[in-house]
Amino acid sequence: MASATTPVLFPTLGDARWAYTNLAAEARSDPEVSDLSPNPLNDPDFCRRWVEADARRKGVDFTYGGYMEPRDHLWRGHYHHPDLMRHTAVDYNVPAGTPVTAPAKGRVLWVVRDPSFGGWGGCVFIALANPYLGADYYLMAHLAHAGLPSAGDILPRGSQLGFIGEPHENGVWFPHLHLQCFDQTIYDRYAPTLDDMDGYGPNQEVINSHMPDPTALGAGLHR
Repeated sequence: MASATTPVLFPTLGDARWAYTNLAAEARSDPEVSDLSPNPLNDPDFCRRWVEADARRKGVDFTYGGYMEPRDHLWRGHYHHPDLMRHTAVDYNVPAGTPVTAPAKGRVLWVVRDPSFGGWGGCVFIALANPYLGADYYLMAHLAHAGLPSAGDILPRGSQLGFIGEPHENGVWFPHLHLQCFDQTIYDRYAPTLDDMDGYGPNQEVINSHMPDPTALGAGLHR
């Protein structure tokens, strides 16, 4: 199921079949999770199995999606304020341990290892060599803590960047990669402590010009 937006971030998954998914919509429509309290999707092992079942229903190996999804129902009961749950990134739902590569050339600015509940896990902030849709930077989060690059490293396109983390180190999430782009305005707001940035914004946002859709970046369409 290759397409123009098939991710190239995972060199060991080159033959995988992919489909776009809207996990927020899936959670609302699935009677096994939609009305349960407490929310079972906040358990990373349950959520992993649920996401894998979603891929099987779609007839693929893995799914991706989530840019500007309102996830107040998906993560109800989580740490996020319910009015600040518009997802500003794309998630790639792949197993823990999967190697991850850089989608475009850049320089590592900041590396975080945050295992706290709802945290970034292993996270790498990168300055792009060439701007992407007005964004000068991107981050990749929920990685394992071992094998990450160091601040100042130059990452050529396709170079090893890390591995998908297990819940105990990735912020207590189901295993996935969070890819988020941001511009100079966002950088200036959070520098020098970039890990204070979040992957969510106000629910009323439909687009976020400061954090453009990273799907084409993840597909290797930006040089």
